[in-house]
Amino acid sequence: MNTTLPVRILYVDDDPVLARLVVRVLARSQIQVVHAASIAAGLELFASGDFNAVVLDHYFQGQTGHDFLKAIHGKAGNIPILYVTGSSDAEIAIKALKGGASDYVMKSATDDFFPLLVSALNQALETAKLREEKAEADRQVLLAKERAELLLAEMNHRIANSLSMVSAMIQMQMQISDSEETKTALRETQSRIMAIAGVHRSLYTSENVEQVELETYLGSLIAELKNSNSAFSQVSMQIAIAPLVTTADKAVALGVILTELVTNALKYAYPSGRGIVKIDLAPLSVDEAVLAVEDDGVGYDLADGPKGTGLGSRLVRAMAANLDANVSHVREGKSSGTYTVVRWPR
Repeated sequence: MNTTLPVRILYVDDDPVLARLVVRVLARSQIQVVHAASIAAGLELFASGDFNAVVLDHYFQGQTGHDFLKAIHGKAGNIPILYVTGSSDAEIAIKALKGGASDYVMKSATDDFFPLLVSALNQALETAKLREEKAEADRQVLLAKERAELLLAEMNHRIANSLSMVSAMIQMQMQISDSEETKTALRETQSRIMAIAGVHRSLYTSENVEQVELETYLGSLIAELKNSNSAFSQVSMQIAIAPLVTTADKAVALGVILTELVTNALKYAYPSGRGIVKIDLAPLSVDEAVLAVEDDGVGYDLADGPKGTGLGSRLVRAMAANLDANVSHVREGKSSGTYTVVRWPR
């Protein structure tokens, strides 16, 4: 809508004398008036013209302004319609407002009518302008949000690809290494990198770039861990992961914790190479969730310290601190195997 002066008004009224007066009065306010003497003429002009507002009388020969409102229902857009009636029947004005009119003015033979009409028109035009400006501002905010989401998705895509490249380089290093200890250390590093890459991959493939679906992300991470530890192919996984969502930071921490716990279970729980590792993630309440990893293997005494370098245990503690989580190894009713449960605020 163009609200630059002069403003163009469609005036629909079958009274030619009043129409001439309206044209003259509104011209003083730099308002250009196009007069339609009937509902049919008004509808034709409305369909073909570019108007800033409509002033619509109520009584016509065999029709009322309500018929005009009904005919343009849903077509007025942001064009305000000012309803004019000389009737004191409030139902007429109420029906007009329900039919799409922006406001109404009581028609009278006194000099008060024209100032009221001009004032109501100016107010309706200003309201329409503000509404249009708000709609444009909302549109710009939506566009900015969409652009930001696209940029964030692209950033996550590139980060995931870069981390995958680093993982591939580590794989190449493993292949040329002669030391099993070095290969093991590189494999564990590779798993940690892929845990982080998985979060970014999950974000750029998700409709919501601000949240990670843990069921998808952790399920994929567990599969990668199992595939990368082919020497433990006889160890089966029992997985129960609830469809929870969380932030990227929390997902990274959970992914690293799960990587360390599952890797330890695969390496140390079953010397024979056969057994079961159970993984469970579930909400405890609306405010808390729990991740548990357990096995029925040989177990270990916490007082003896870690079996390897201890880096995994330090990473678990660090990630748990990031989550503000509580880590426990107590399991009622069973003394064998290893059990770790991580409780964190959602």
